[in-house]
Amino acid sequence: MESPSKDPSSEGEQPEDEGMTGSEPSKISRLLRTEFDAKYQIVNLQTPLNAFMSGHYKQSFAFFTLRSRLPVILTNVIDTLTRDKSELVAQFASHEFSQAAREELKIIIGLISRLKYELQTDKSFQNFTGEEPDQEVWNNFISSLPDGERSFYRASSLHAECYLHRKLHSFLENSVFLKSYDFFAKVKEQALTDSIDDVLALTKYTRRSENNVEVFDELLRINMWSNCNDLATDTETVKQTNRQVLEKVSATDEHVLVNQAAEIWRCLENPKLKKQKQVDFILDNAGYELFSDFILAEFMIEQGLANKVRFHVKAHPWFVNDVTERDFKWTLEYLSQHADYIISLIGKKFLQFIDEGKFELAPISHFWTSPHSFYSMAQMDPDLYSSLQQSKLVVFKGELNYRKLLQDVCWMPTQELSTCLRGFLPSNICVLRRVKSEVMSGLPDGVGQALSIKDPRWMVSGSYGVIQFVDGTREFGY
Repeated sequence: MESPSKDPSSEGEQPEDEGMTGSEPSKISRLLRTEFDAKYQIVNLQTPLNAFMSGHYKQSFAFFTLRSRLPVILTNVIDTLTRDKSELVAQFASHEFSQAAREELKIIIGLISRLKYELQTDKSFQNFTGEEPDQEVWNNFISSLPDGERSFYRASSLHAECYLHRKLHSFLENSVFLKSYDFFAKVKEQALTDSIDDVLALTKYTRRSENNVEVFDELLRINMWSNCNDLATDTETVKQTNRQVLEKVSATDEHVLVNQAAEIWRCLENPKLKKQKQVDFILDNAGYELFSDFILAEFMIEQGLANKVRFHVKAHPWFVNDVTERDFKWTLEYLSQHADYIISLIGKKFLQFIDEGKFELAPISHFWTSPHSFYSMAQMDPDLYSSLQQSKLVVFKGELNYRKLLQDVCWMPTQELSTCLRGFLPSNICVLRRVKSEVMSGLPDGVGQALSIKDPRWMVSGSYGVIQFVDGTREFGY
């Protein structure tokens, strides 16, 4: 999950000003910010070209994320644990162990509070010392970082965010009673139940049989915009966006900065490719977006563009509302058992696709929750890379996957996407992404400059999107 809803240059520092009025409080606020910047060597600059995104640069969305968004996420987790303490103890511990579970819960809350303090004071990353299955990967990664890039504000923001979310989950997997708990399970479930009217509308809208590039293009745009259904976007705004997109998809066209749907269509239709007709989805958010993924995959299956779609989920809770195995299975069961006949029918159809091997949950890989960018996959997880090579098309969803494709580097926006991948091309690649950070490539000349004049926040507002394609067949001569 990656979703800004405020301007990093203006809103990112507001928490320090809350409740303050008049000139004196404003001076105090500015002084505090100046002291923070000086203490942690924050420079009042935008991220330089070809540099990693980092909280070191104050005029970046990375700084806003570290300073304002991540502390709020941790605070919300602490509040949830505190509020639901009795419920959690009853759910995860028998009566005779209830007091021990309460004590453990208190310890976990303390660990999260310490993590928040480490984030807010730019402390160094700490090794993993518990029973984490990917412990060696993480500890090797931390030790390989340069000395000056091992703390929250000095590291690449991609590394800092991944580290924080990995540490957060480690508190659970090293516990006695809460190993199977997901801090974000309820909010992910609510993300679907709150959007059930939109689920029904999308189901009805897509019950048609046309098989052409125009319909496929429309489904790609619907799927790309479904990424607005993340937890950092106002619920009413989300519902309004979903309705507007379905009412007239073409109305969003001026906000789609790159649309290579026709090339993606030709890739899937091409009978000369020797690969089996398999498509892989690297998923992003649970809720309505995951349902939209199922709808796009259903079209590919039913129109003969693919005979199997594999879905890749996260190995554990990640970036708040990314899809895990539990979310994937819960969503299918919830849909299939829904009281509305149409929703129940589509849910049962998706479950049947699972039984028939048309939909498949890919083997769980910890690579997706590692700090590594995707260009290192062939070395770090050769089995995963090899499995993607069997695919006719790999679809990458959302902001975080885009940042990992581009190593979270501030590229020139006109740089070719294929160049920015640094050799990562296991197959043909499709990217469906709402733009939420300054990481961008593949724009036509002049587009970025024009947008900067029209809307200075275009890179972080989430109001623009891209549907991009990289042809893997030309690269390797398939």
